[in-house]
Amino acid sequence: MNIKSLTQSLAFRTSSFLLIVIVIAQLLAGLIWFQQTSERDKKGLLTTVNSLALSASSTIAYFQSLPSEYRHLALDQLRSMGGTRFFVSLNDHEISVKTLPESQRKSLVINEVRNVLNQELAGNPKLNVDFTLRKNLRVFNNELPIDELPQLWAHYSLSYGNLNPPILVTQVEVAPNEWFYLAAVLPAPYVELETNYFAPREWLTFVLSAFLLLSFTWLIVRREVRPIRALAKAATQMSSHLIIPKVKEEGSTELQAAVKAFNKMNQRIESHIKDREMLFSSISHDLKTPIACLKLRAEMLDDDVQQERFSKIANDLDLMVKGALQCIKETDIHEDIEPIDIIQLIEHIKNTFPSNEQSIQLSGSLNCQFVGKPLAIKRCLVNLIDNAIKYGEKAYVDLSNNDEWINIEISDEGQQLAPEQLPKLFEPYYRLSTSSEGNGLGLTISQSIVKSHAGDIQLSTTKRGGLRVTLFFPRV
Repeated sequence: MNIKSLTQSLAFRTSSFLLIVIVIAQLLAGLIWFQQTSERDKKGLLTTVNSLALSASSTIAYFQSLPSEYRHLALDQLRSMGGTRFFVSLNDHEISVKTLPESQRKSLVINEVRNVLNQELAGNPKLNVDFTLRKNLRVFNNELPIDELPQLWAHYSLSYGNLNPPILVTQVEVAPNEWFYLAAVLPAPYVELETNYFAPREWLTFVLSAFLLLSFTWLIVRREVRPIRALAKAATQMSSHLIIPKVKEEGSTELQAAVKAFNKMNQRIESHIKDREMLFSSISHDLKTPIACLKLRAEMLDDDVQQERFSKIANDLDLMVKGALQCIKETDIHEDIEPIDIIQLIEHIKNTFPSNEQSIQLSGSLNCQFVGKPLAIKRCLVNLIDNAIKYGEKAYVDLSNNDEWINIEISDEGQQLAPEQLPKLFEPYYRLSTSSEGNGLGLTISQSIVKSHAGDIQLSTTKRGGLRVTLFFPRV
């Protein structure tokens, strides 16, 4: 199966449509969920930060109320109470902080902390609030990196396992040349400042669910398409008039009804073909005897004029009967469909005209395979080439093909034809000239053969007025 036929299959189209629907539904659901989750997380984050800022303001207020000689003791107690959640110190200057890039969540948290501290602390002290990373965090007056502190202090401080959360650094001037330093991580579930709503796990779940759904859909559709393929195959075989086996009735109720109707139609066609064969066999046998009697009686007439007259009538009747039976026989050829080499077939036809071999000129080529009934196609081409030679002395055969059709063009240099004469040429027993032999069934037979191959035949005139017959056969 090539790519074009695959993309046009029912299974592919259904799966593609389902995939588009899944993606759109997931995107819409994800967008709604994202908006709702973002708003909920925003409110939760503000509540958590507000509580954190209130705790920090209470700690700072308590620290400010202590005498200077007790503040270092309070710092040790605060470190012990905080554990790994935050780090506090008292510095003689404001420590510079390497801040994180600006974002909506970052500005939201910083503004909330500033507002709470300004409201809770008396005297509107100087303060600095910002976010940094652990590797950039500096502590104490000598601004040491936190990882260079003793392991007891630094190893587990402000750490969340393998995570590297942003650290909120708050510095408040509690007295001249005294800055209270508080570094803390946001509490769970807001450890990360920016929440990644579509984490790799969610993407993996989405892709896996879509893959499973598409796989099962593909299998189900292919199972439902199987009866359609069997029906199409049987319908294609009917064109060769072979004995078509009964198609198995399976699939959905609608498909079973279609297959059942096809099987009934196939039985009626087989019965009709057998009855027609028997009918024309009987006609052929029954007409030969009276025609022979008429010819014999005509020869027994004493009057030569009457004898010649009746003999001509009997011969014409015999010719018409043979022509009609031949037309039925040649358009109802029982043979298998197989690949045909058109060029080789035309070369073989040229050999059947030994005296006029030069009168058949072949041009063009085919770069695709032609499939049909060899004997029927040969009879079709012989009829058309014979007519071209008979009425135009030469037959020009040109071969070509495109993506959809195989074209065989046969033209001659015969007498000029009027456009209104062309449709009549397909009529049985219609002849343009009575001086040449024939019964006027050649084009009729050729048309029937072409249509039995799902093709088309068209008539036109050449520039010199001769007849051009173009055959169109679908590519396999």
